[in-house]
Amino acid sequence: MSGKIRANTRGITGMFTIFGRACLLASVFASTAWADGKTITVWWNQGFYPSEDQAMRESVAAWEKASGNKVELTFYNGADLPAKIVSALTTGDVPDICYVDNADFLLLPQAVWNDRAEDVSDVVNTQAKEYSKAALTAANLYDNVAGRRAYYAIPMKQQALHYFVWRPMIEAAGYKVEDIPTTWDAYFGFFADVQKKLRSKGQRVYGLGYSLATKDSDSTYLFNQFLVAYGGQLVTPDGRLHTDDPKVRHAAIRALTALTTPYKAGDVPPGAINWGDPDNNSAFYAKQIVMTPNASVSIPVAQREKTDQYYHEILTEAQPLGPDGKPVISLVSVKLAFIPKGAHEVAVAKDFMKYMIEPAVLDKYLVSGRGRWLPVMPSSVKTDPFWTDPKDPHLPVAVKQEEDGPTQPWFHSFNPAYSDVNAQQVWGKAEANVMQGGMTPEKAVDAAFQQINEIFAKYVIPQTKTPTQ
Repeated sequence: MSGKIRANTRGITGMFTIFGRACLLASVFASTAWADGKTITVWWNQGFYPSEDQAMRESVAAWEKASGNKVELTFYNGADLPAKIVSALTTGDVPDICYVDNADFLLLPQAVWNDRAEDVSDVVNTQAKEYSKAALTAANLYDNVAGRRAYYAIPMKQQALHYFVWRPMIEAAGYKVEDIPTTWDAYFGFFADVQKKLRSKGQRVYGLGYSLATKDSDSTYLFNQFLVAYGGQLVTPDGRLHTDDPKVRHAAIRALTALTTPYKAGDVPPGAINWGDPDNNSAFYAKQIVMTPNASVSIPVAQREKTDQYYHEILTEAQPLGPDGKPVISLVSVKLAFIPKGAHEVAVAKDFMKYMIEPAVLDKYLVSGRGRWLPVMPSSVKTDPFWTDPKDPHLPVAVKQEEDGPTQPWFHSFNPAYSDVNAQQVWGKAEANVMQGGMTPEKAVDAAFQQINEIFAKYVIPQTKTPTQ
């Protein structure tokens, strides 16, 4: 995941245990007139492309001109910002708005649980009819102090796992793209076979570019998507954990087996156990691997200027059909902005975010990222031809997968405990136990379940009817 979620997990879990120019509508002028001269502080994840940051600056300038208020905007590296935010939440010295790409994975659900984020329902509700169901669900988090769910976060963009393949390698192995299977196990097994054929021709390549490390987020995303594909709904929307369900345990064992067996068989690069988020991208560009899973379409998008690669050589593929022959649910990671409790200018911060999520404004911001992130508003896809250009071999594939579904938000949207599961790299450690520690997948899953049970014991959500969005 070059330039995307680079999860700086070390220390974050420990810290949480301590504090537990599109269009401005007339409403912008009306709602901010009373607040002329106010200044808000905004911490924002630096974009992968300069155009992303420039689009954000232009949005800020337009709002400042319209409202008479000011924004102190600071961009931070995505690897450093999570710890900075957690530290600010702990001390109470917070900005007015925070946005970091991996907040949903690592810190925001816990912050809401501990009553450290403002209720922003009045912001989200301005565009509730525009947002997808997954986006609204992801923003509807549980505050344990208030004892309720509400919109404590503002959906900005989203990502899901896609698969990227070198067409020339497939053809060099004697296959055509049409030969790639469309069902789960056969799909991934195909690339191991491509590896064998290429190696017989003297090419030192690997068929599968799986990220299997105990750091960053790629391995976390990969395992959990496999878990869902095998039918493992580990956490349900009511926040309940299902480690006691034999079907879920069986799904976890199948997922762990499917990912670790190719590594032990030599179909995955040995260094994959140490890969950070950019490393599978680098291995793919170096043509060391035939296929790699990646959350977002950053792999082809970063090669847009290389016409042959972008339009002819790199394939973007959606989920194959599941082991049961049915469409696989894609885990959608919705990226969320929030207003910390203790912010000095909450009302002005809310007004700015109401502007940022105007459909035209938000779409312009996402397009500036060249499609690396996808919209959380289906209308953007319908009204902006950028997303569905039939000449583009990548974005329409990702859009169809993420916008048409089936999709669901991540488990941490249902219970903040799963953010701790992510931060503690529970599943990455389970993979290591099998690949390096000699454990059977069954024992590794049982050990992981025990750790997950201990984490979830700290986050008990009263069982009430799931809110209707």
